[in-house]
Amino acid sequence: DPADTRTLFKKHRPTHVIHLAAMVGGLFRNMKYNLDFLRNNLHINDNVLHTSYELGVQKVVSCLSTCIFPDKTTYPIDETMIHLGPPHTSNFGYSYAKRMIDVQNRAYYEQHGCKYTAVIPTNVFGPHDNFNIEDGHVLPGLIHKVYQAKQNGSALSIWGTGKPRRQFIYSL
Repeated sequence: DPADTRTLFKKHRPTHVIHLAAMVGGLFRNMKYNLDFLRNNLHINDNVLHTSYELGVQKVVSCLSTCIFPDKTTYPIDETMIHLGPPHTSNFGYSYAKRMIDVQNRAYYEQHGCKYTAVIPTNVFGPHDNFNIEDGHVLPGLIHKVYQAKQNGSALSIWGTGKPRRQFIYSL
């Protein structure tokens, strides 16, 4: 909400902002609500960046996502490849919203000299993650599937071809 964002920024008067706010979800949630992920995240990003500009924040560091990279790409990947093709169709709403942070940062710099940037972390997981198979991200979902298979004595079934490359980091 723009008014709430402005109220929060006016109250705390930050000089530097680390922008981590986002509507997030796992594969199934993204596929079901691509439009919601697009709209909500575009609004969140615009609220944070524009309020930062209006109130004179010196530096904003936003968090992008590894899903912003093109679906069809070469490896290793780096930040110069973000806009070289469409992201995977399963989460295009979230992916494009996150890509737009890069575009907005550039536009704020070119028009107003704002020092806004972004980082693209690897996939993070840990003990307080969302382990729900329908709404969680890939590794917590896999951990839950392994746990269920072990508990039920059933076979473990994992989707996909095994060809995609992913990196993960564990965080407490």
